[in-house]
Amino acid sequence: MASVSNARSFLCTGPHHEYPVPKCLGFHLLKVLDAATIRFYEFPIEVVELIYLRYLSFTYNGKLPASISKIQNLEYLIVHQYLSILSFEACRSYLPMEIWNMKKLRHLQVMGSDLPDPGSNSVPLYHLSTLLGISARSCTKKVFEKIPNLRRLGIQIELALDVPTKPLCCFDHLPYQLESLKCVIVNPKVVVAERLPVSIFELRYLRKVTLTGLGLPWHDMRSFGKLPRLEVLKLRCNACRGRVWETNEVRFQELRYLLLEDVDVENWHADCYSFPLLEQLSIRHCYKLKKIPSEFGKMLRFGTNPTLKKIKLVDCGESVVASAKQIVDEQVELGNELLQVYVESSADDRKLKS
Repeated sequence: MASVSNARSFLCTGPHHEYPVPKCLGFHLLKVLDAATIRFYEFPIEVVELIYLRYLSFTYNGKLPASISKIQNLEYLIVHQYLSILSFEACRSYLPMEIWNMKKLRHLQVMGSDLPDPGSNSVPLYHLSTLLGISARSCTKKVFEKIPNLRRLGIQIELALDVPTKPLCCFDHLPYQLESLKCVIVNPKVVVAERLPVSIFELRYLRKVTLTGLGLPWHDMRSFGKLPRLEVLKLRCNACRGRVWETNEVRFQELRYLLLEDVDVENWHADCYSFPLLEQLSIRHCYKLKKIPSEFGKMLRFGTNPTLKKIKLVDCGESVVASAKQIVDEQVELGNELLQVYVESSADDRKLKS
Protein backbone atom coordinates (compact mmCIF):
# COMPACT_ATOMS: atom_id res chain seq x y z
CA MET A 1 0.00 0.00 0.00
CA ALA A 2 2.95 2.33 0.59
CA SER A 3 3.76 2.25 -3.10
CA VAL A 4 0.13 3.13 -3.91
CA SER A 5 0.14 6.09 -1.55
CA ASN A 6 3.27 7.35 -3.31
CA ALA A 7 1.62 7.27 -6.74
CA ARG A 8 2.39 10.26 -8.94
CA SER A 9 -0.27 9.69 -11.63
CA PHE A 10 -3.92 8.60 -11.48
CA LEU A 11 -5.62 8.00 -14.85
CA CYS A 12 -9.27 7.05 -15.37
CA THR A 13 -9.47 5.49 -18.82
CA GLY A 14 -12.04 3.50 -20.76
CA PRO A 15 -15.80 4.19 -20.75
CA HIS A 16 -17.38 6.84 -18.58
CA HIS A 17 -17.69 5.75 -14.97
CA GLU A 18 -21.02 5.68 -13.18
CA TYR A 19 -21.63 8.02 -10.28
CA PRO A 20 -20.84 7.84 -7.43
CA VAL A 21 -17.32 6.54 -7.82
CA PRO A 22 -14.48 6.18 -5.35
CA LYS A 23 -12.61 9.45 -5.71
CA CYS A 24 -9.23 8.02 -4.80
CA LEU A 25 -7.87 11.46 -4.06
CA GLY A 26 -5.86 10.51 -1.02
CA PHE A 27 -2.65 10.27 -3.02
CA HIS A 28 -1.04 13.43 -1.73
CA LEU A 29 1.99 13.20 -4.02
CA LEU A 30 -0.07 13.11 -7.22
CA LYS A 31 1.25 15.19 -10.10
CA VAL A 32 -1.21 13.97 -12.76
CA LEU A 33 -4.95 13.42 -12.20
CA ASP A 34 -6.94 12.60 -15.33
CA ALA A 35 -10.56 12.02 -14.30
CA ALA A 36 -12.27 13.23 -17.47
CA THR A 37 -14.41 10.07 -17.64
CA ILE A 38 -15.87 10.70 -14.17
CA ARG A 39 -18.89 12.98 -13.73
CA PHE A 40 -18.58 14.97 -10.55
CA TYR A 41 -21.92 16.34 -9.36
CA GLU A 42 -20.15 18.07 -6.51
CA PHE A 43 -16.71 19.61 -6.72
CA PRO A 44 -14.13 17.14 -5.32
CA ILE A 45 -12.77 19.51 -2.71
CA GLU A 46 -9.98 17.06 -1.85
CA VAL A 47 -8.29 18.12 -5.08
CA VAL A 48 -7.19 21.46 -3.69
CA GLU A 49 -5.01 19.64 -1.14
CA LEU A 50 -2.95 18.00 -3.89
CA ILE A 51 -0.28 20.66 -3.78
CA TYR A 52 2.07 18.84 -6.18
CA LEU A 53 -0.56 18.47 -8.88
CA ARG A 54 0.52 19.71 -12.31
CA TYR A 55 -2.18 18.21 -14.54
CA LEU A 56 -5.90 18.14 -13.69
CA SER A 57 -8.69 17.02 -16.02
CA PHE A 58 -12.24 16.28 -14.84
CA THR A 59 -15.93 16.62 -15.76
CA TYR A 60 -18.04 18.99 -13.68
CA ASN A 61 -20.90 21.38 -14.43
CA GLY A 62 -20.71 23.68 -11.44
CA LYS A 63 -18.56 26.64 -10.55
CA LEU A 64 -15.00 26.07 -9.47
CA PRO A 65 -14.26 27.26 -5.94
CA ALA A 66 -11.78 30.02 -5.23
CA SER A 67 -9.68 27.45 -3.37
CA ILE A 68 -8.65 25.91 -6.71
CA SER A 69 -5.90 28.52 -6.70
CA LYS A 70 -4.26 26.69 -3.78
CA ILE A 71 -2.81 24.27 -6.34
CA GLN A 72 0.03 26.63 -7.14
CA ASN A 73 2.01 24.06 -9.16
CA LEU A 74 -0.86 23.36 -11.56
CA GLU A 75 0.14 23.76 -15.21
CA TYR A 76 -2.75 22.05 -17.06
CA LEU A 77 -6.39 22.62 -16.07
CA ILE A 78 -9.04 20.97 -18.26
CA VAL A 79 -12.70 21.22 -17.23
CA HIS A 80 -15.20 19.21 -19.27
CA GLN A 81 -18.97 19.43 -18.90
CA TYR A 82 -21.68 16.83 -19.39
CA LEU A 83 -25.03 17.43 -21.07
CA SER A 84 -27.46 19.27 -18.85
CA ILE A 85 -30.95 20.76 -19.10
CA LEU A 86 -29.60 23.95 -17.56
CA SER A 87 -29.46 26.89 -19.94
CA PHE A 88 -26.12 28.00 -21.23
CA GLU A 89 -26.78 31.37 -19.60
CA ALA A 90 -26.86 29.71 -16.19
CA CYS A 91 -23.35 28.32 -16.48
CA ARG A 92 -21.59 30.79 -18.76
CA SER A 93 -19.02 31.62 -16.10
CA TYR A 94 -17.71 28.94 -13.77
CA LEU A 95 -14.13 30.08 -13.28
CA PRO A 96 -13.30 32.01 -10.11
CA MET A 97 -11.47 35.32 -10.05
CA GLU A 98 -8.62 33.47 -8.37
CA ILE A 99 -7.78 31.74 -11.64
CA TRP A 100 -5.59 34.79 -12.32
CA ASN A 101 -3.46 33.86 -9.29
CA MET A 102 -2.35 30.52 -10.75
CA LYS A 103 0.97 31.74 -12.07
CA LYS A 104 2.25 28.41 -13.44
CA LEU A 105 -0.74 27.68 -15.69
CA ARG A 106 0.32 26.73 -19.21
CA HIS A 107 -2.89 25.20 -20.57
CA LEU A 108 -6.46 26.18 -19.65
CA GLN A 109 -9.37 24.42 -21.35
CA VAL A 110 -13.04 25.09 -20.60
CA MET A 111 -16.33 24.83 -22.51
CA GLY A 112 -17.66 28.23 -23.54
CA SER A 113 -17.04 29.82 -20.18
CA ASP A 114 -16.48 33.52 -19.59
CA LEU A 115 -13.15 34.37 -18.05
CA PRO A 116 -13.50 36.55 -14.95
CA ASP A 117 -12.31 40.12 -15.27
CA PRO A 118 -8.59 40.02 -14.47
CA GLY A 119 -8.63 43.30 -12.57
CA SER A 120 -5.99 45.98 -12.79
CA ASN A 121 -3.90 44.54 -9.95
CA SER A 122 -3.65 40.97 -11.23
CA VAL A 123 -0.27 39.72 -12.42
CA PRO A 124 0.00 38.53 -16.05
CA LEU A 125 0.03 34.77 -16.59
CA TYR A 126 3.33 34.64 -18.46
CA HIS A 127 3.38 30.83 -18.81
CA LEU A 128 -0.16 30.46 -20.20
CA SER A 129 0.27 29.62 -23.88
CA THR A 130 -2.91 27.60 -24.58
CA LEU A 131 -6.44 28.85 -23.89
CA LEU A 132 -9.27 26.72 -25.29
CA GLY A 133 -13.06 26.93 -25.21
CA ILE A 134 -13.49 30.47 -23.90
CA SER A 135 -16.48 32.56 -24.91
CA ALA A 136 -16.35 35.38 -27.44
CA ARG A 137 -17.13 37.81 -24.62
CA SER A 138 -13.79 36.99 -23.03
CA CYS A 139 -11.74 37.96 -26.09
CA THR A 140 -11.02 41.46 -24.88
CA LYS A 141 -7.90 43.57 -25.01
CA LYS A 142 -7.76 43.55 -21.21
CA VAL A 143 -7.80 39.75 -21.01
CA PHE A 144 -5.17 39.24 -23.70
CA GLU A 145 -2.89 41.81 -22.09
CA LYS A 146 -2.81 39.52 -19.06
CA ILE A 147 -1.79 36.54 -21.24
CA PRO A 148 1.19 38.02 -23.12
CA ASN A 149 2.59 34.71 -24.43
CA LEU A 150 -0.60 33.13 -25.77
CA ARG A 151 0.09 30.91 -28.79
CA ARG A 152 -3.00 28.71 -29.11
CA LEU A 153 -6.57 30.03 -28.77
CA GLY A 154 -9.95 28.31 -29.04
CA ILE A 155 -13.18 30.35 -29.01
CA GLN A 156 -16.63 28.84 -28.46
CA ILE A 157 -19.61 31.01 -29.43
CA GLU A 158 -23.21 30.50 -28.33
CA LEU A 159 -24.92 32.33 -31.18
CA ALA A 160 -28.27 32.91 -29.47
CA LEU A 161 -26.50 34.92 -26.79
CA ASP A 162 -23.75 36.54 -28.83
CA VAL A 163 -25.50 37.76 -31.97
CA PRO A 164 -26.60 41.13 -30.48
CA THR A 165 -22.95 41.94 -29.73
CA LYS A 166 -21.54 40.83 -33.13
CA PRO A 167 -19.65 37.66 -32.15
CA LEU A 168 -16.90 38.04 -34.74
CA CYS A 169 -15.68 41.13 -32.92
CA CYS A 170 -13.83 38.54 -30.80
CA PHE A 171 -11.18 38.70 -33.54
CA ASP A 172 -10.53 42.41 -33.00
CA HIS A 173 -7.96 42.01 -30.22
CA LEU A 174 -6.21 38.74 -31.05
CA PRO A 175 -2.56 38.65 -29.91
CA TYR A 176 -0.11 39.22 -32.74
CA GLN A 177 2.01 36.18 -31.73
CA LEU A 178 -0.91 33.71 -32.08
CA GLU A 179 0.02 30.49 -33.92
CA SER A 180 -3.21 28.46 -33.72
CA LEU A 181 -6.81 29.73 -33.85
CA LYS A 182 -10.01 27.71 -33.52
CA CYS A 183 -13.45 29.32 -33.60
CA VAL A 184 -16.64 27.28 -33.19
CA ILE A 185 -20.26 28.45 -33.29
CA VAL A 186 -22.04 25.69 -31.40
CA ASN A 187 -25.53 26.44 -32.77
CA PRO A 188 -24.97 27.96 -36.22
CA LYS A 189 -27.79 29.51 -38.20
CA VAL A 190 -28.17 28.78 -41.90
CA VAL A 191 -27.25 32.29 -42.97
CA VAL A 192 -24.13 33.99 -44.25
CA ALA A 193 -22.39 35.66 -41.35
CA GLU A 194 -20.79 39.06 -41.12
CA ARG A 195 -17.42 39.59 -42.76
CA LEU A 196 -14.27 38.64 -40.91
CA PRO A 197 -12.39 41.61 -39.44
CA VAL A 198 -9.25 42.42 -41.40
CA SER A 199 -7.27 42.25 -38.15
CA ILE A 200 -7.19 38.44 -38.36
CA PHE A 201 -5.16 38.61 -41.56
CA GLU A 202 -2.47 40.62 -39.78
CA LEU A 203 -1.49 37.62 -37.62
CA ARG A 204 1.81 36.89 -39.31
CA TYR A 205 2.67 33.89 -37.12
CA LEU A 206 -0.63 32.03 -37.57
CA ARG A 207 0.03 28.44 -38.65
CA LYS A 208 -3.29 26.68 -38.01
CA VAL A 209 -6.89 27.87 -38.45
CA THR A 210 -10.05 25.86 -37.70
CA LEU A 211 -13.46 27.44 -38.36
CA THR A 212 -16.83 25.84 -37.60
CA GLY A 213 -20.33 27.20 -38.21
CA LEU A 214 -19.42 30.79 -39.11
CA GLY A 215 -21.29 30.84 -42.43
CA LEU A 216 -18.69 33.05 -44.08
CA PRO A 217 -18.81 33.84 -47.80
CA TRP A 218 -16.26 31.77 -49.68
CA HIS A 219 -14.47 34.82 -51.04
CA ASP A 220 -13.35 35.59 -47.47
CA MET A 221 -11.06 32.59 -47.81
CA ARG A 222 -9.01 34.48 -50.39
CA SER A 223 -7.60 36.63 -47.61
CA PHE A 224 -6.26 33.57 -45.78
CA GLY A 225 -3.81 33.24 -48.63
CA LYS A 226 -2.17 36.38 -47.25
CA LEU A 227 -1.09 34.58 -44.08
CA PRO A 228 2.57 33.80 -44.78
CA ARG A 229 2.91 30.86 -42.35
CA LEU A 230 -0.50 29.16 -42.62
CA GLU A 231 0.06 25.39 -42.82
CA VAL A 232 -3.28 23.90 -41.68
CA LEU A 233 -6.78 25.10 -42.67
CA LYS A 234 -9.87 23.24 -41.45
CA LEU A 235 -13.35 24.37 -42.55
CA ARG A 236 -16.14 22.50 -40.78
CA CYS A 237 -19.95 22.51 -40.59
CA ASN A 238 -20.85 25.48 -42.78
CA ALA A 239 -17.74 27.42 -41.86
CA CYS A 240 -18.31 28.91 -45.32
CA ARG A 241 -21.48 29.04 -47.37
CA GLY A 242 -22.10 29.37 -51.08
CA ARG A 243 -22.13 27.31 -54.25
CA VAL A 244 -18.73 28.33 -55.62
CA TRP A 245 -15.26 28.52 -54.09
CA GLU A 246 -12.82 30.36 -56.32
CA THR A 247 -9.18 29.76 -55.47
CA ASN A 248 -8.02 30.90 -58.88
CA GLU A 249 -5.26 33.47 -58.60
CA VAL A 250 -5.00 32.77 -54.86
CA ARG A 251 -1.84 31.19 -53.52
CA PHE A 252 -1.78 29.41 -50.16
CA GLN A 253 1.98 29.54 -50.09
CA GLU A 254 2.71 27.31 -47.06
CA LEU A 255 -0.50 25.26 -46.70
CA ARG A 256 0.20 21.57 -46.00
CA TYR A 257 -3.21 20.30 -44.89
CA LEU A 258 -6.71 21.28 -46.05
CA LEU A 259 -9.96 19.89 -44.62
CA LEU A 260 -13.44 20.53 -45.99
CA GLU A 261 -16.17 18.97 -43.85
CA ASP A 262 -19.93 19.48 -44.07
CA VAL A 263 -19.76 22.53 -46.31
CA ASP A 264 -22.23 23.18 -49.12
CA VAL A 265 -19.84 24.12 -51.92
CA GLU A 266 -20.74 22.67 -55.33
CA ASN A 267 -18.08 24.01 -57.67
CA TRP A 268 -14.47 24.42 -56.59
CA HIS A 269 -12.14 26.20 -58.96
CA ALA A 270 -8.37 26.36 -58.61
CA ASP A 271 -5.28 26.83 -60.72
CA CYS A 272 -2.03 24.92 -60.71
CA TYR A 273 -0.39 27.42 -58.34
CA SER A 274 -3.09 27.63 -55.65
CA PHE A 275 -1.65 25.05 -53.22
CA PRO A 276 2.03 24.56 -54.10
CA LEU A 277 3.03 22.73 -50.89
CA LEU A 278 -0.18 20.84 -50.05
CA GLU A 279 0.53 17.36 -48.66
CA GLN A 280 -2.94 16.16 -47.63
CA LEU A 281 -6.45 16.98 -48.81
CA SER A 282 -9.36 15.67 -46.74
CA ILE A 283 -13.00 16.05 -47.83
CA ARG A 284 -15.77 14.80 -45.55
CA HIS A 285 -19.54 14.83 -46.00
CA CYS A 286 -19.49 17.41 -48.79
CA TYR A 287 -22.49 15.95 -50.58
CA LYS A 288 -22.95 18.79 -53.08
CA LEU A 289 -19.35 18.99 -54.29
CA LYS A 290 -19.11 17.84 -57.90
CA LYS A 291 -15.39 17.19 -58.23
CA ILE A 292 -11.89 18.00 -57.07
CA PRO A 293 -10.30 20.56 -59.39
CA SER A 294 -8.29 18.80 -62.09
CA GLU A 295 -5.60 21.43 -61.50
CA PHE A 296 -4.45 19.40 -58.50
CA GLY A 297 -2.95 17.02 -61.03
CA LYS A 298 -1.27 19.91 -62.82
CA MET A 299 0.19 21.13 -59.53
CA LEU A 300 2.00 17.82 -59.32
CA ARG A 301 2.84 17.72 -63.00
CA PHE A 302 4.51 21.12 -63.09
CA GLY A 303 6.04 20.95 -59.63
CA THR A 304 9.74 20.13 -59.43
CA ASN A 305 9.10 18.18 -56.22
CA PRO A 306 5.48 16.94 -55.90
CA THR A 307 4.18 17.32 -52.35
CA LEU A 308 0.59 16.00 -52.38
CA LYS A 309 0.69 12.48 -50.99
CA LYS A 310 -2.80 11.77 -49.73
CA ILE A 311 -6.42 12.52 -50.62
CA LYS A 312 -8.99 11.22 -48.15
CA LEU A 313 -12.69 11.19 -49.04
CA VAL A 314 -15.46 10.35 -46.57
CA ASP A 315 -19.09 10.14 -47.74
CA CYS A 316 -18.55 12.10 -50.93
CA GLY A 317 -20.30 11.74 -54.28
CA GLU A 318 -19.11 9.30 -56.91
CA SER A 319 -18.03 12.12 -59.19
CA VAL A 320 -15.69 13.42 -56.47
CA VAL A 321 -14.20 9.95 -56.04
CA ALA A 322 -13.80 9.61 -59.81
CA SER A 323 -12.03 12.98 -60.08
CA ALA A 324 -9.59 12.00 -57.32
CA LYS A 325 -8.78 8.70 -58.99
CA GLN A 326 -8.28 10.43 -62.31
CA ILE A 327 -5.67 12.69 -60.71
CA VAL A 328 -3.90 9.61 -59.33
CA ASP A 329 -3.98 7.81 -62.68
CA GLU A 330 -2.46 10.84 -64.39
CA GLN A 331 0.35 10.90 -61.87
CA VAL A 332 1.09 7.20 -62.24
CA GLU A 333 1.51 7.74 -65.97
CA LEU A 334 4.00 10.49 -65.18
CA GLY A 335 5.95 8.18 -62.90
CA ASN A 336 4.71 9.64 -59.61
CA GLU A 337 3.36 6.84 -57.42
CA LEU A 338 3.41 8.75 -54.11
CA LEU A 339 -0.14 10.09 -54.28
CA GLN A 340 -2.81 7.79 -52.79
CA VAL A 341 -6.57 8.13 -52.43
CA TYR A 342 -8.49 6.75 -49.44
CA VAL A 343 -12.27 6.44 -49.75
CA GLU A 344 -14.75 5.73 -46.94
CA SER A 345 -18.51 5.46 -47.34
CA SER A 346 -21.02 4.88 -44.56
CA ALA A 347 -23.62 3.86 -47.15
CA ASP A 348 -21.97 0.52 -47.85
CA ASP A 349 -19.30 0.57 -45.14
CA ARG A 350 -16.58 0.38 -47.73
CA LYS A 351 -13.00 1.48 -47.39
CA LEU A 352 -11.00 1.69 -50.56
CA LYS A 353 -7.40 2.58 -51.21
CA SER A 354 -5.97 3.32 -54.60
